[in-house]
Amino acid sequence: MKVMFDEEALEDLQTIFAWIAKDDLSAAKRLLVRIFDKVERLSTPELVRMGRFGRDPGTHELLEGPYIIVYEIHEHRDEVVVLSIVHSARERG
Repeated sequence: MKVMFDEEALEDLQTIFAWIAKDDLSAAKRLLVRIFDKVERLSTPELVRMGRFGRDPGTHELLEGPYIIVYEIHEHRDEVVVLSIVHSARERG
């Protein structure tokens, strides 16, 4: 499956990186590598549903502590879309 990032998810990554990098650039880089590695696994059809069911209908969520990667599966397009990446302590509503 092809993995795509929604604009909001890309903005989330930029914000996360900037926030962590101001104190520790190498930690920010390591976190982004972990997130991208986790998301890359979704390209394997057997692993596309490895995330739990999401809070919003039709979504799934992967945990890459302390962040939650929210994504949708579009089987008819053979595509996974990462919608957002949020801190698990952040209020979602």
